[in-house]
Amino acid sequence: MSPLDFLQENARSYLEKILAILDIEASVNQEEIDDTTVCYRIECKPDDARVLIGRNGQTLEALQFIVRQMCKSQQAEQGPFVVDILDYRSRRKRTLEEQAKKGAVAVLNGDTEKFALQPMSPYERRLVHQYLQENFADLASESEAEGPDRHIVISFRGLPAGSAHGDDGEDDYFEGTPDGE
Repeated sequence: MSPLDFLQENARSYLEKILAILDIEASVNQEEIDDTTVCYRIECKPDDARVLIGRNGQTLEALQFIVRQMCKSQQAEQGPFVVDILDYRSRRKRTLEEQAKKGAVAVLNGDTEKFALQPMSPYERRLVHQYLQENFADLASESEAEGPDRHIVISFRGLPAGSAHGDDGEDDYFEGTPDGE
């Protein structure tokens, strides 16, 4: 067994142990998303899924964070992985894309100069930045605010940024080309 296989098996094992402690009957399936990222899909009853996902996916994000921390404590870091429950992340991605499209259309139609989306996690902001870059070339998306209030603002490309650029550069890389030029 290679070290990567061992670490991936640890993540799956940790998830199964956490589910057992919570007395949730579920199966954990491993699926490769790409060459470097693995998704651990949890299949369970819908009522249990609601508990595991939590409001706006907060419990799911916490579960993923805990498993990553547990893997880090094993002397070697787990490769990138995502935890998903009953395909929540795909449904959430579609919802975020619909919200981003609504904002993009409002800016393109001239209804508003800037359109602010709801606060979201770094992973979700990255998905929205990518969606907007791929589908709305005339628009820019930038993150504003800090912490749990951090959100995306959609505007026309080239519009003066003002306070739209964050100081940390966490995910403000979709102005112009992907490398920021």
